This record gives sequence, structure tokens and C-alpha cells, in this order.
Amino acid sequence: MQVNVRHKGSITILDIEGKIIGAEALALKAIIDQQIQTVSNEAEQDEKLNLILNLERVQMMDSSGLGVLVAAYTTIRRNDGRVVLLNLGGNIRSLIVMAKLMTIFDCYNTEAEAIGHFL
Repeated sequence: MQVNVRHKGSITILDIEGKIIGAEALALKAIIDQQIQTVSNEAEQDEKLNLILNLERVQMMDSSGLGVLVAAYTTIRRNDGRVVLLNLGGNIRSLIVMAKLMTIFDCYNTEAEAIGHFL
């Protein structure tokens, strides 16, 4: 799995490629935790983490990957930030629907729509 971290203003975008299973899920969690910590260190600027997870190039995700998404959502929301999902492929969308997580995540098909969520 590869993750590219980009920033558009106060929004952090993680472009994820590969499979989010097992050890890769733990690696993604570490990257998200690092982003949370970076924003926490800048707390005097009253910044909140606004995170877009771009899943366009994710071929497979298992329950550990879902757990990482839920943990990220919970931690970031607790700190008044927001998380949205971008470009859910058919398999990933089906998994999120089956896990009944569509009700907690805002999902977008284009990056412009996802960024607009935060404005």
C-alpha cells in the first residue's frame, strides 16, 4: 500500500493505493495518527484536522481497514475535525454499505465536492 499526503489549504488529502488489509491497515492508521498529531501540535492556531481519504485506487479492504476508518473518524470528530471518503469503488462501497457505515461517512465522487464539504 502506498499513501500520498497532500494539503489543500486546511484540508489534508490522503491518496491511498493498494490494499488496506492486515499490516497495511496498521500502516495507514500510523499515517493518520501522524496527521492528527501534526494538527494537535499546531493547536495554538486553533486548527482542526479536515481529512479526505481518497480510496479511488484501493483494490481491497478487510475488517481491519474498516476499523482504521472508524477509528480515524472517531478520533478526528472528538477533536472537532471531519473525515470524508472520496472515490469509493464498487467493492469498497459494497463493503462500507454492508458494514452499515454509509450513515456516518460523507462520501463524494469528485475531489471538488469533497473539498466543498469543508467550506
